[in-house]
Amino acid sequence: MDEPLAGPGASTPRGLGMSVGRLEAFSDGVFAIVITLLILDIKVPTGAEGHLAAALGQQWPQYVAYLSSFFIVGIIWLNHHATVNLLARTDHRLQLHNLLLLLPVSVLPWPTALLAEYTYDADRADQITTVLIYGLTSTAMAVAFNTMWRYLISRPQLHKPGVSPELLAVRNRRYNLGLLSYPVATAIGLFSVPVFLGLMFLLAALYLLPTPDTRS
Repeated sequence: MDEPLAGPGASTPRGLGMSVGRLEAFSDGVFAIVITLLILDIKVPTGAEGHLAAALGQQWPQYVAYLSSFFIVGIIWLNHHATVNLLARTDHRLQLHNLLLLLPVSVLPWPTALLAEYTYDADRADQITTVLIYGLTSTAMAVAFNTMWRYLISRPQLHKPGVSPELLAVRNRRYNLGLLSYPVATAIGLFSVPVFLGLMFLLAALYLLPTPDTRS
């Protein structure tokens, strides 16, 4: 007897796991929502009639915090896409690693709001607390991404044909740099918030460079 065709409600066959396309589509949706939520922290000034330009200028910490987080999410999205592009299929543990990566990503709007509120004209202790929360969230994203990456490189059976050890080594060095950079930037930020923001933008500029592709 012929097997029945899979319908809309049919489950994935045992052992095949989620498709790469579905994993990436779900992740892209989370990235898109988070990057949209970030702009909601930039408010329209109230009671600024007659001096709107000055009021907008005083909101510069909100703009800086927004741009910093925008580029951080963008970096994670670009590198996530480049990493998923190496996969021919997924397995359950990779899906869990991907989910854990999305956890700190989804949290980012909160420390962004803190950074916008307490970067300028705030108590020193509050500034340190804000840098710690923002830096730890960024570090958690780097750790989650690298954990997912290390699992991926340890499972060649998940890779597309032609993914070479040389390519994986190049990317491994690139991702290791980020794993160390965010904690270092956070430690420096405890002494200077402007330097912390500058370092975050510097890291963004570095990781906006193209990721090596899958060609040998």
